[in-house]
Amino acid sequence: MSHPRYFVPHAESPVESVRPDPTLLVHAVDAFRLEGPHVLEPEWIMCTDVGGNLVALPASERDLLPASIKAQLTHHELASGRTPRRITASELYFFSVELVENPADAEGVNDPVYLYGTLVGPWPSTSPTRVPGQLTVTRGDVLAGLVHGVADAFHYVQDPESKTAPRSYHALLPGDRAERIAEGRGLVLAYPAVAAEMQTHNAANDLLVANILHDVLTQLQENAREHKGPKALAELDLPVPSRIMAIAELETRGYEVKGDVATLRRNHPGLVNKLAEWLRAEKVKVPREAATPEFLELARRALDALPGWPSETERALRALVRPGNSASPRVGPAPSLAAPSPAPRVIPPRPPPAPARPNDWMKDFLDAHTRTGGAKAKLTGSKSSPSPRQATPAPKPASASSDWMADFASGSSPAPRPSSAPPAPKRRESTAPAPDPAKKPDWMSDFED
Repeated sequence: MSHPRYFVPHAESPVESVRPDPTLLVHAVDAFRLEGPHVLEPEWIMCTDVGGNLVALPASERDLLPASIKAQLTHHELASGRTPRRITASELYFFSVELVENPADAEGVNDPVYLYGTLVGPWPSTSPTRVPGQLTVTRGDVLAGLVHGVADAFHYVQDPESKTAPRSYHALLPGDRAERIAEGRGLVLAYPAVAAEMQTHNAANDLLVANILHDVLTQLQENAREHKGPKALAELDLPVPSRIMAIAELETRGYEVKGDVATLRRNHPGLVNKLAEWLRAEKVKVPREAATPEFLELARRALDALPGWPSETERALRALVRPGNSASPRVGPAPSLAAPSPAPRVIPPRPPPAPARPNDWMKDFLDAHTRTGGAKAKLTGSKSSPSPRQATPAPKPASASSDWMADFASGSSPAPRPSSAPPAPKRRESTAPAPDPAKKPDWMSDFED
């Protein structure tokens, strides 16, 4: 299998053949048209399977997809108001991004960023393969890829857990030199990957994209302040994707948060702790929280201030992408003249995401970038799946299981619980239960997911 120049496969991981099975797909994440000299299938659908892996399927096999995916594709096309974009390439790869490493010891502003995940391709091909590894791009590549992909982000139906309609974002990245990109080769279509167990109603990656943009912009800002410019980057007002996580981090550093101000507690014993406290600010402002669209706008502003941007590679890459039609993307629901204003919904806060836990094969790459005594790199976890080599804990004996677990045992009825009150007398009921007129037919549930 050929790989893009800037992708390094993991030496100890086997290469797997990709054989798409439409019956095993669970969510759609993208749709586009691929144009090239050897392309036989013009339109493609990107989906995720039961394991969370990326799978490319020709649109000619759409009728073989589950009804839930066809419903997602229909909603996306109507909600976005756009036909699939057109990518001109003779060699296209798909990359599922699971972890992002921002090196701390940067030498400039637009420094390399390491993306870890699984590469699938090349397309078109009669025998595409899948292999994990590392893709190296620049900070500008990451920001530009996500910014330019906003117009064609995949739209999902509004769910009870989201304040806005969920999206699945992608980024077209350069995997080779500018001259190869101009020939339509080495293009990498990257998708920040959500863990399979978190893909309930959809495969939206809004929060992951916000975290990736926040970390890249933070590193850009720190280096701009260290190198005395650019001023526009140094003075960016950066929010945070999760204010809860920001407050938790301040508290671990010894601050006490009250409202929007965090005050340092200088009561830790020991000379080392006191020296560390003297180097910290007495009071800091708790950053505000922002959603993905604001981070994308900040990324666009950062690209305008990035020295030497756009690069030759960036110009060659964007010249290969054309919009599907001239309709402008819809950024929100259309206003209704007759509908009354809806009552505000109470949405419970989501729990903060777990810290990034790289798989064993990723540590081989991370260790190669680690310098003794140097600052630690910032890791942005896009997938919280456990390591494949991690030992599986031994199951508990049956006697140690909780009582409530017996209610969910397969083919068993809930166990009776002791009660001090005497049992109530049984009532004689009809053997044929009355039908519930409000109950929906079972087949409708396929479209609600």
